[in-house]
Amino acid sequence: MRFVDLFCGIGGFHSALDRLGHECVFATDIDKSAAEVYESNWGKPGGFDVHCDIREMIDEIPEMDIICAGFPCQPFSKSGSQSGFEDQTRGTLFHDICTLAEKHRPAVMFLENVPNLVRHDSGNTMSVIESRIEEMGYSHWWEILSPHNFGTAQIRTRVYIVCIRDDLVTDFEFSFPKGKHHDLDVRTVLDESVDDKYSLTPVEVGWIEMWEDFLKNVNKDTKLPGHPIWADCFTGTEPLPGDLSARTKAELCDIGREWSGYGWVKPVSMGMRKDEMVKRINLPLWKQDFIRKNRALYASNRRFIDGWLERWRVLEADQSGNPEIPVSRTKYEWQAGPTSRSNWDNIMQFRPSGIRIKRGDYFPALVAMAQIPVIGWLRRRITPRECARIQDFDVDGLHGEPFVLDESDAQAYKQLGNAVNVNLVRMIQERIDMYLEGKSPEPQKTLSQFQ
Repeated sequence: MRFVDLFCGIGGFHSALDRLGHECVFATDIDKSAAEVYESNWGKPGGFDVHCDIREMIDEIPEMDIICAGFPCQPFSKSGSQSGFEDQTRGTLFHDICTLAEKHRPAVMFLENVPNLVRHDSGNTMSVIESRIEEMGYSHWWEILSPHNFGTAQIRTRVYIVCIRDDLVTDFEFSFPKGKHHDLDVRTVLDESVDDKYSLTPVEVGWIEMWEDFLKNVNKDTKLPGHPIWADCFTGTEPLPGDLSARTKAELCDIGREWSGYGWVKPVSMGMRKDEMVKRINLPLWKQDFIRKNRALYASNRRFIDGWLERWRVLEADQSGNPEIPVSRTKYEWQAGPTSRSNWDNIMQFRPSGIRIKRGDYFPALVAMAQIPVIGWLRRRITPRECARIQDFDVDGLHGEPFVLDESDAQAYKQLGNAVNVNLVRMIQERIDMYLEGKSPEPQKTLSQFQ
């Protein structure tokens, strides 16, 4: 069947459908670097430049049987603004997909997005999408899936939406592939030898060793806290905003001190209105709760923590007044569960919000931002080639010519973080192909049995 690859990135959908014998007749992405990688692997489907804006190409796109679209997720992502369809540049691109579908009436629309799409705006966004799909004369099914349930060592939950034209719907329900538990090992995707540029710097090793010291001496007989650990909470003694009356807050504002989150720390402009200053010191309840938990952790481990703060100069400033350790590295999250109580036995991420520790048997989701997984026991970052393997791109040439990545590591990481997982998309498309052929992959209830 003929398919178009919208918001194609470097070609995750193309890689999956090509293995099944389908033909791409058009592809588009607004990111020039991603489009160049796409063309270096797949050429120019249908003779069209991949680097183009779908909104300007609607009338040029040839007929197709399948629309593939991992439409922009930022408007619906929990890490983004969550502006949804109010995002005038990206949130409305779903409607461009619909415009194309109404014009050509393809058999299938195969869509992918972040799982928060289902929950966005209390479910209203998904309701709009489903209603629009039904108005166009398509039946639809959706499922939240992750490749780690299908044998790939990466947790990457995404919602997949399969839409089939009503006149092609059979007497049985479409079904997604069923995931199961797998014993995973990230070592299967790692190269034995990589460039030294991926190694942690001595400074980065120092940050990890600082928290390694913390792990070995705090709460030895209890499980590690599940909440974020904020080192700057260990020095705060002032009451939290939630403990203060409005009058008390106003009085404190009058003396020209600003609430930082953890204490009254520095003078503020006396020209600021009192109500504005009061507003600034109102922390959200969730943050107040974490601060209290950190203070409780400090209270039960004060003797060690005081020495730890001093030994590592955790909250000290240099001669210029800048923190010796970046603020983002004084925050720490243990999310590795009851595994080895060591940073070096697990997977790590250097995030803007702090250092996060994850289990060592699979990778966290690749993201387009600079949160490249760090392999603790190797003391290095994962390489772009290894990132490609956990997205199931054929960089080793197992199914033909090896997949070519961007020469820029920064661009390659970004592109792979934005990509769909090839193997999972292939498995879903196999189900779509079987459905259109009137084949049920497994015994299941018919539509009449559901009614």
